[in-house]
Amino acid sequence: MNALGGSTARAVAAAVVSLSLGVALAPVSATAHASEGAAPAPPVRTIDPAKLRRGPDATIPFLQDGRIHAGGKTVRVRVPFTKGRQALLGRSGNAWLVASYRKGYLRVHRVRANRAPQLLPGSRTRQFGGEFYGIRVSRDGTRLLRTRYDRGGATVVVTRTVDGAPVDDYYTTYYSQPYDADAGRVLLHKEDETTYEVFAADWRPGSDDDRVLGSLMNAGFYRRDLAFVQDGVDTYRFGPTAISAPGAPAWSARFAALDVSPDGSLVLGVGPRLVRKRAVLQVRRMSDGKVLQQFSYGKVVDPGDWSISDTNEQTARFESDTRFVFQFSKAGRSRLVRCTTSGRCAKASDAGSNVSITFERFMW
Repeated sequence: MNALGGSTARAVAAAVVSLSLGVALAPVSATAHASEGAAPAPPVRTIDPAKLRRGPDATIPFLQDGRIHAGGKTVRVRVPFTKGRQALLGRSGNAWLVASYRKGYLRVHRVRANRAPQLLPGSRTRQFGGEFYGIRVSRDGTRLLRTRYDRGGATVVVTRTVDGAPVDDYYTTYYSQPYDADAGRVLLHKEDETTYEVFAADWRPGSDDDRVLGSLMNAGFYRRDLAFVQDGVDTYRFGPTAISAPGAPAWSARFAALDVSPDGSLVLGVGPRLVRKRAVLQVRRMSDGKVLQQFSYGKVVDPGDWSISDTNEQTARFESDTRFVFQFSKAGRSRLVRCTTSGRCAKASDAGSNVSITFERFMW
């Protein structure tokens, strides 16, 4: 589910959705706005996959039509599910974790080639009317995070993947999912117990340790030491800061980050603009936020719309420092498109149902 931020404690949180950051965030006395105002951004390109050549399959692991594609191999996911409600979460040990919904229940299974799927202990969850769920696995595969939404707010429940044992849980009236989790830590929104003001937190479940990163955030990447935080109250503008030493972002824009290039020099994300009712995927320079490329590519959730939506996050990830893939859907069919930083594009998967990738945010 894509979003760009929220203005109050009850607005929908900005959603979205590996190594060191790799670039220095320039110190500034006040947050610099992204360079859109200083120089015109490149035009928005609309990709027509039917006119693109078929290149190699995407190198990022993805789930489509009941099969996991990874490393040139495919693994069949033999778990029944309601149409559109099966998601690839990530790895845990030697297995893939896949979330599925069917007949009122959510389940998470371990999936391995030529093995029957195994239900993850404690993951079977009954979904009642008026409830929505988001599920995430930590980057190290040791924790499962389930976020339940109802009319009162959101509850994040953290359990161990090895045996389903509870670790901790947290309730907030703010509607948002965790943005990342790794090595016993979680990036999410919390509320001050006295003022009830919402803040972006680096939380260690099982303890009272929750470092403040900023007022709000809309993306975070532990293995990059990077979070995108709001530059002021009700601004809808977000920019990068270090998780280890948070401060005013070096630049800000109405932008929700989805991924960072391996060398840390570029960031993929979604801007607020719509072109032909599609969201705009942007490639920005990390050092100053300058927009380098723009593509019309999918649906967007309006930041002011605080009704709960079951729209999935639009897939967009870097394959290397100079290549990235994103999902393009049309007439009910989806495929991955690969583009280079020089602007060349090709198809990177066959057409099929919705594409799900690891560590992607979704809500059912």
